[in-house]
Amino acid sequence: MQDSVGSAAGIADDGELAAQGPTPTTGVGVIVPFDFALDRELWRWVPEAAALHITRTPFVPSPVTAEMARAISDPEPVRRATRDVLEPEPQVVAYACTSGSFVDGAAGEIALTGVMLEAGAPAALTTAGALVTALRELGARRISVVTPYVDDLTERLESFLASHGVSTAASVGLGLLGQIWRVSYDEVVRAVRAVDRPDAEAVFISCTNLSTYDVIAPLERLLGKPVLTANQVTVWAALRALGHRAVGPGQSLVTGSGVLASAGARGSHLRVVPEQSAPADTVSSDLGQLGGGPGGPGEQALHKVRVRLPDEAGALARLTGAVAEADGNILALAVHGQDSRSVVDEMFVGSSAGAEELAAMIRRGLGTADPGAVLVTPADPHDLVDAPTRALDLAVQAIGGAGAGAGDDTAFARGLGALVHADDVRLQPREPAADPHVLAVPAPHGGWLVAVRDWAPFTVTEEARAQSFLRAVTAERHRPRWDIVLLSGAELTAAPAAGNEIDDVEALLCACLHDADHPESHTASWTDSELQGLLLTPHGPGILVRDEHGGLVALGAVLEGAAAGPDDPAGAEIVLLVHPRHRGLRLGTWLRKRLAAVAASA
Repeated sequence: MQDSVGSAAGIADDGELAAQGPTPTTGVGVIVPFDFALDRELWRWVPEAAALHITRTPFVPSPVTAEMARAISDPEPVRRATRDVLEPEPQVVAYACTSGSFVDGAAGEIALTGVMLEAGAPAALTTAGALVTALRELGARRISVVTPYVDDLTERLESFLASHGVSTAASVGLGLLGQIWRVSYDEVVRAVRAVDRPDAEAVFISCTNLSTYDVIAPLERLLGKPVLTANQVTVWAALRALGHRAVGPGQSLVTGSGVLASAGARGSHLRVVPEQSAPADTVSSDLGQLGGGPGGPGEQALHKVRVRLPDEAGALARLTGAVAEADGNILALAVHGQDSRSVVDEMFVGSSAGAEELAAMIRRGLGTADPGAVLVTPADPHDLVDAPTRALDLAVQAIGGAGAGAGDDTAFARGLGALVHADDVRLQPREPAADPHVLAVPAPHGGWLVAVRDWAPFTVTEEARAQSFLRAVTAERHRPRWDIVLLSGAELTAAPAAGNEIDDVEALLCACLHDADHPESHTASWTDSELQGLLLTPHGPGILVRDEHGGLVALGAVLEGAAAGPDDPAGAEIVLLVHPRHRGLRLGTWLRKRLAAVAASA
């Protein structure tokens, strides 16, 4: 019989127990922080031929901050932990803590590896170093990042990545100071979906105390790109150093299926290629002669297929049958109005055939020789999101991008192009001549946004979507505003916070704390999340008061806490900040009454 580590045992002919003993394994020494709680998860990537020997750094009475990261990566405790874990003779030692290995930048990560080598490790690596290796393996140069950290640590990770030539498309930190192992899979998935961007070639989930094993493969299928995690890259790199492969079904880094694929006019992106379950000899002879997807014969590629059909019963059935005969898998389908006699069916199809071959097979199945009847182009996995959700997401991005500069229609043009899958969108002063391959809508700040698409004419449905999109992103968003006239005649303006005024709030705080006689007596600092907490609170946005030059002179916000006075809403605390130059003008009283009224109406 065979036990879990490969030992063989049986009964010999003479009745004696015959046992060969356990099969020799190669060892990985692992140094983890004192609060590490995911030993079992680390083992899930480990094949039978390898073993983990885990030790912990000493306890540090500190929340999860940069100070704690430095404490658990201090040379002396790491040196001692390395010597401890060398006793079972591992062939490589891994420092399994992301923040501890990136907190002091690229130089700090190199120094940390050097400490383990000097302590006797035959080979050494860190989680942050393994991440860089994994990104190079995949060819990813721009990624989205999810962390459980406070803003300061998340920003340090972004700086570490930048020092290795990797830019960050977007990042989100959960702001946790401890017990990170309690974060659920649902929370991880929500964070990843929120932070993913079309230009991100991969997503990284940081922290070895964050459980991720079971969500990696589903997220890769959902996003269509590699998803890397701290524990995954650590074990992957350590096993790789020993000549072993990690165990991770459906995980592109582990299976080696994260490849760089061309997406035509939409640019290059990393695409996760599903593992082929069928052996090569089961593929039909017709498909075996085709060129296949961008990665070669037999590789599944995602295509956008547009087919012009007569508006009659049975037309859709003929189309789906033709796609099935072409060995295509329909992942999404939408019907666009064309005219009174025909419609355009738009599908996203996974197929091992190339675009031209797939189009030819569908035309053959439909019995048409018209090349314009079936159009096939490469697709982006983000297009699989249903059309209403995609439109809302693009509208939010366009509104956010437009907020950066009034009068700039770049964000609107980018959103419009993605919505209607245009080859190009340009701004021009006059409306263009009618052309089925051109779609024009009035630009928010004058002129016309003109979308051009050579590969397929625009449909009536797309024209309607474009009009609705522009109406949504240019609709006036009502925000209350109050004008305040002081006794001196000066005019101030008050309005709810939008949430992006962090720099203004920090400047106001500094002015309020500044002591003219002893300016060095106040050295307080704040994180972005703390400043954001004054702008957007559970009781609603704070109120900002500005002078005629736009400078912030006062702020009021309702925070959670005990009531502070008769005008304060029950169960809450009103916080007021008034610039020293505007004190004594009863601005605090006005803000207190206004906030109490807003909270009461809520």
